[in-house]
Amino acid sequence: MKRCIHALLASTAFLLISAFWMHPSWAQTKIPRVGVLLPNPPDPRFMGPFYQTLREHGLVDGKSVAFDVRDAGEDSTRYAELAAELVRLKVDVLFPVGPSAVRAAFAATRDIPIVAHDLESDPVAAGYVQSYNRPGGNLTGLFLDSPELAGKWIELLKTIVPRLSRVVAVWDSTSSPVPLDAIRKVAPSFGVKVQVLEIHTPADISKASSAFAGHPQAMIVLPAPMFWIQAARVAQLARKHRLPAVSFAVPFAEAGGLLACGPSMGATTEQCAVLVSKILNGAKPADLPIERPSKFEFVLNLKTASDLHLTVPDRLLLTADRVINK
Repeated sequence: MKRCIHALLASTAFLLISAFWMHPSWAQTKIPRVGVLLPNPPDPRFMGPFYQTLREHGLVDGKSVAFDVRDAGEDSTRYAELAAELVRLKVDVLFPVGPSAVRAAFAATRDIPIVAHDLESDPVAAGYVQSYNRPGGNLTGLFLDSPELAGKWIELLKTIVPRLSRVVAVWDSTSSPVPLDAIRKVAPSFGVKVQVLEIHTPADISKASSAFAGHPQAMIVLPAPMFWIQAARVAQLARKHRLPAVSFAVPFAEAGGLLACGPSMGATTEQCAVLVSKILNGAKPADLPIERPSKFEFVLNLKTASDLHLTVPDRLLLTADRVINK
């Protein structure tokens, strides 16, 4: 009899507990998780538009979506470990930023959808996707067409320095070779020779000197997460050697570099956020075409031009999205 009573009580308890968790008002709904892999701690100028766009699509942090954010602290050796950690957490989408983070995320999983933010790599050549229009795997995202921009950078510099024949290209050698290859390929058509300044860490920026022995007349800062984060230090390097310089990063011109010409970083993260939203609503990355930046910015620092005794043609002043005078 006692055994029957105990069994009945146990059964009743089980049913009550089950009813508690299954009742619509008590059940805990699992919200999707986005794993974010960054080169540095989150920058509001970069991640702010990403979060805001997700909110506009009904994905509110803590309510309808959650974020697991990891940053490598500019240590490229940590990406594999951090990507593997996010995969173990079974996030629903991975959002890696920069070529090193994208490589690590792609190596870590072929199952979890990946929305890549990579302004340096060719996704087809890298083996991430079958084609731009039909990626065909677990990765989609935003990539930059470097060859087109490379020609624009040299063209801008030659407009201000007509006799330009030697430039130094500042390159993060821990990143992708695609932007450097693009500059080397297009420079001869402008009658320009390219020296390369390889940068491995932020500390290398202020110590760089060897590449200036060839007396370059201008500087091109190639795309890399490090050079966006360290834009002020790179601008200081250009000023130290009194070089007219162009970068993809607007903060470079704001910090005293001569020119910035490149994608609007806020707009690029907005595009990625839309892709994340689509995937969380059931779309497959295999069917979402690779995107290119939709908005570009051209910023000219007129004070720096004056300090370098350069004359800026009116046509550049008229086409600039913003002119900095102080």
